[in-house]
Amino acid sequence: MLILGTTVIGARDVDRAVRFWTEALGLTARPPVGDNGFTNLTRPDGRPVLAIQQSEHDAEPEPRLHLDLHARDSEDQAAEIERLVGLGAQRVPWDRYPEDSDFVVLADTEGNRFCVMDNSRAPDECRLDLS
Repeated sequence: MLILGTTVIGARDVDRAVRFWTEALGLTARPPVGDNGFTNLTRPDGRPVLAIQQSEHDAEPEPRLHLDLHARDSEDQAAEIERLVGLGAQRVPWDRYPEDSDFVVLADTEGNRFCVMDNSRAPDECRLDLS
């Protein structure tokens, strides 16, 4: 049996990426272990959520994998987008939004794309319990 573990994000500037993601998601950076180039970011209970890895490559302009971050509703989504932009995220000009889209595409400080979802408008099978 396999279980999905930590999601790893590549970054040229690991320190900058660690600062962004710890602030964005309220995580704690753990000191790197050894010379593997990974910094683990954990929840308050110590469980790893993300890892930032040193990379010599730029982010892919059209990534095949990305993160979806869920906000409670459209008001929360708008506030979170502004907060993330204040932390260094950038709005991605994207011409493939569906009509009445429930998500906005952003890029982190390294150019890695992610979406901020309006959880209240997500399809039932994708909606999270954010209580």
